Amino acid sequence: MMGKFDDEVRSQVKETIKSALRRKMTGYDPETKYMPFHTRLLGADRMHLYSFIHSLNTNFGTAVFEPVAKAIAESCFASAETQYSLPSSINSSANAEIASIVSGLTSGDADSDRHAEAERVRCALGASDEVMNDRSAKADLRLVAKDGSIFLIDIKTVKPNAQNFVDFKRTLLHWYAKEAALHPDNEIHTAIALPYNPYHPGPYRRWTMRGMLDLKHEVYVAEEFWNFLAGDDVYDDLLDCFEEAGMELGNEIDAYFERYAGYHRE
Repeated sequence: MMGKFDDEVRSQVKETIKSALRRKMTGYDPETKYMPFHTRLLGADRMHLYSFIHSLNTNFGTAVFEPVAKAIAESCFASAETQYSLPSSINSSANAEIASIVSGLTSGDADSDRHAEAERVRCALGASDEVMNDRSAKADLRLVAKDGSIFLIDIKTVKPNAQNFVDFKRTLLHWYAKEAALHPDNEIHTAIALPYNPYHPGPYRRWTMRGMLDLKHEVYVAEEFWNFLAGDDVYDDLLDCFEEAGMELGNEIDAYFERYAGYHRE
């Protein structure tokens, strides 16, 4: 590795990865155990491997990306926490303003401008003290910078479609309104993050986001996300951490799957 992480952060990142994989291997129990056609065709060992990897992908964000992101951010930010709970209520005037913003973006009347939208929501917060119930929510990652700025980040591990981004936008604005009500004197940023680019080596196909999200301020993809957390160019080093963790767990991984070796057919 090139040494962009200090030894403590590097060790913590690798241990987080290894712990997550060990927990998965120890506790994994496939929901669907009986798939006779697939098993007869491919073999029980291959089906178990497929099922295991699919399950790992499903919770990779919570089990791996969130704690790794926290470990990296703690070296650069004043504080970092995962699964941050936001209030289950929202200012009613801000809620109405958010609905208006989302409606305008959906209809194509305007492109997203995070700064302008934030100002509209803050003004709405001051227009009324009335609150209304809202679904409880958790931000995957909450960061507080050394200057007091707050970042609420939603980590996505799939390729969202256009409709998803309408929901994402509404969520980010609700987060902003709730956090601004709690911390009116702090600068607040909300964003979604994709830990890797599924279209690599080509560019991420951001056309699905265009108009709904402010691409310069509300979206982090691959290198942008991890480098932002570290305040440095660490993406390649992070990939090395995953590779090293996999090699260090090599014997345990082999032993786990050897239990299914030979069971090629029922």
